[in-house]
Amino acid sequence: MTSTDVPVEVEVDASTPRGRCAVPESTLEELSVEVGHQVRLWHGGTCALFTVSRGTDASVAVNPDGRSRIEASEERFEGTLDAVVPHPDYDESTARARSEFVERTVERSSKLAVCAPHGGYVEYGTDEQAERLSDWLGGTLWYCSGWNDGGGAYRRWHVSSADIHPGSFPGLDRIADVGFERAVSFHGWSESHVAVGGGAPRKLREAVRDSISDAVGGAFRVEVGADDARDGSSSENFVNWLTASGAAGIQLEQCYEARTTYRSEVLEGVADVLADH
Repeated sequence: MTSTDVPVEVEVDASTPRGRCAVPESTLEELSVEVGHQVRLWHGGTCALFTVSRGTDASVAVNPDGRSRIEASEERFEGTLDAVVPHPDYDESTARARSEFVERTVERSSKLAVCAPHGGYVEYGTDEQAERLSDWLGGTLWYCSGWNDGGGAYRRWHVSSADIHPGSFPGLDRIADVGFERAVSFHGWSESHVAVGGGAPRKLREAVRDSISDAVGGAFRVEVGADDARDGSSSENFVNWLTASGAAGIQLEQCYEARTTYRSEVLEGVADVLADH
């Protein structure tokens, strides 16, 4: 896809953290990427996104889960690293047809950023939610969408929100220094409820919780996020560092119902609060 492709030897090392690939310094230089960036690791026509960590050996290393994400069966195998993360040329229709990954950015306002890093079939419905809320409130829009024929888009294209690096997402990089007053990020999970997290003040997150709960009429539980691992409060989470204060992001983790059957009601609940803040 690009001249930044670099052939590499990959070994499976259980000590490599999940979602990461350890890359030797010489390969980092050849790719012109840094630790913390994202890359595609290809093997046999299949690729997945990994976050780069610094390697100490001559070969690239992934853990067994990483190996399975690219359908590699050997403990040591040949692969290709690619520094281009969202496909630079495809539109969403083409990306869906070709099991690809793309991003979209629409710059409108410095007041509000509306985001969904895991759209398409990664966390279904979230990119459509972001697009609609951005249209309603006139906020700047950024989202990614990924697909995989036959399932498995999450395993190929999901990158943790606290790992997403603007150096790997050109559209996000364009808005990284705007300093938004607020940012909201739509997500999906397998839980049966909705959690309102992020670094924004608790009073604001409680207002969003109550507004969504009223809008959906008790169809499912809505609560303020309290799981440290998934509440979106980290300063490294992009929804927070997009804001001028570094701590004004709202992250919505949603059950499937919230992203499908009650999509409009959830958006109304969020919009009613953010329109006044």
